[in-house]
Amino acid sequence: MFRPILMMSMISLASGCSFEPEDPGLCKLNCSSAIIGSNDVPLSLSLQSTTNTVTCAAGAAGQVINDPFFAQFLVAEAFDTGGDTPGQRPVPFISVEPIVNGLRSDLPEHNPNVEINGDVFTPARYKGIITPKDNWCSDSCGVVTVEVAAVCPPAGSSSEVSIQMHSGALYSDVATFTTTTLSQ
Repeated sequence: MFRPILMMSMISLASGCSFEPEDPGLCKLNCSSAIIGSNDVPLSLSLQSTTNTVTCAAGAAGQVINDPFFAQFLVAEAFDTGGDTPGQRPVPFISVEPIVNGLRSDLPEHNPNVEINGDVFTPARYKGIITPKDNWCSDSCGVVTVEVAAVCPPAGSSSEVSIQMHSGALYSDVATFTTTTLSQ
């Protein structure tokens, strides 16, 4: 009885990513009915993309880095394969909230998720997150994507921008991006 149900759910899940998207290689993203990840299901949020190191010119201290930091996380559910190692299948439409720390852009175009009043950002925790709140969920293939606009640290120093996702009590790995500004 269990195997037919497992096979049906695997076929259903596989068909979720088998359509021709407008953008090749991207799965459908629709967060309108996304839900918070459950604690009673063995879900995981794991970093899938690589992090990079950026070096800024000496005179670039405080300037926005040209390309935003880009991180992707996979929401997956563990299942019993009958063997020693459990399997994982992607879980679509899980609502997430990014947790971002570090030097981030103050520019209005890099802050669609905050209200800016002078130099006060509300809520401040969303400062520099370019990805709109409407896209804060896993796509039809279980992938969450976030972009963050960072700035160069003072001359002769380094800083880190960290990006983590959470859904309810479920937390992801931390993506850490290091930026160094050369001395003058």
